[in-house]
Amino acid sequence: MTRQSPPTPPDRAWRRPYLRYVAGRGVSTAGTNLVNVVMAFAVLQVGGNGLAAGLVLGCSVLTQTLVLPFGGILADRMPRKVLAVGGNLLIAAVQGLLGTLLITAPEQTDVWMFACAAAVTGAATATVQPAFQGLIVELVPPAALQKANASLRLVLNLARIAVPGVGSLLGAAFGFGQVLLVAALSFAVCSVVLSGLQLQMIPRATTSVFHGGREGWQAFSSRPWLWGYVLAGTLAVPLWLAGYQLLGPLILSEQPAGASHWGWAVSAFSAGMVLGSLVALRWRPQRLLLACVLVQLLWPLPLGVLAAAPDLPWILGSMLVSGMSLELAVVFFETAKQQQVPEHLIGRVTSLTMLGENALVPLGFVLAGTVADWMGAPEVMWLCALGILLTNLVLLLLPSVRHLTAQAEQPAPVAAETAGSSPKP
Repeated sequence: MTRQSPPTPPDRAWRRPYLRYVAGRGVSTAGTNLVNVVMAFAVLQVGGNGLAAGLVLGCSVLTQTLVLPFGGILADRMPRKVLAVGGNLLIAAVQGLLGTLLITAPEQTDVWMFACAAAVTGAATATVQPAFQGLIVELVPPAALQKANASLRLVLNLARIAVPGVGSLLGAAFGFGQVLLVAALSFAVCSVVLSGLQLQMIPRATTSVFHGGREGWQAFSSRPWLWGYVLAGTLAVPLWLAGYQLLGPLILSEQPAGASHWGWAVSAFSAGMVLGSLVALRWRPQRLLLACVLVQLLWPLPLGVLAAAPDLPWILGSMLVSGMSLELAVVFFETAKQQQVPEHLIGRVTSLTMLGENALVPLGFVLAGTVADWMGAPEVMWLCALGILLTNLVLLLLPSVRHLTAQAEQPAPVAAETAGSSPKP
């Protein structure tokens, strides 16, 4: 069943509000990356240790995971613009307060304050992200969603490449509190930009929260391609993050210049994601889920390469390929979900997909670190790579994954073209 989209403006009039949406999400993503790049260092600055930094980061993941189902229900019951604007304002206030404390009273700033800020930020993110997904469905016609998703992901990936380096330089030059204030400003700017979105009012459900949650679960569980992909991700995402964020640095730390090599590797992966966004602007496969799973077979490539401990060029090349494959898979899956799930259910379904991806991540980190101490990081890395590969191969057994088709974009009327429509994003 394809999604029941709200009325869309004629021709390409949707592009102007879509560009405003992209700008808002871009500055919000920049703020998130600024927070991520300095948070652990800021915790250490006030006297925390590695465990304290890990607990602070865990607080954000925990509250986000717990609140996600409720955030998805809200995104389908309330105006999504209100949720996106309000959630970013809340994050701006929390990070702004934390940054001010670090600047004005660093000796009185304690680790528990960081934990509280992380918990509130995670909960706010759990309401903002489903709303973001719903907004793009409201703004963009179904057949244009892949191009819109690819354009959006290109902007977000460019922010992920540029912002962490800038944040590190700002933190070293001015202090971590100042970086958090800049991040807070980014979230506030996002709220201002999104508040100007002009959206048609869509009647929302007035049923109970329990009924809304059950309706979202039925929409999720009735689509084998959807729950199958999410179930595979529940296993593959923790395996990938354990390898990428934990085992990779452990392996390279045993080599000369390993830390600098890892920095180059992460940059290569981000560059691959940008390349994937560019490819997705042109490559529009008819069988979206089949293409998604096939390109994802290349995703674990750098884990195997790192386990074999090769030279830097092999690491960089595999990271580039992996980033491109993952980005293509994300664009294809998001497009399929947005086209196939009814608009009034998209928030709840999105929250369930995000919940599936996050559910086992903390356990994955703990298990990977524990087993690596016992049998060695390269051996565990091989297991992670093999596990990701097998989960994707199993997905190919589902007929709905192999046969799900994309909605074709209809050419615009000649009169509209000659009248001078806005350029494509």
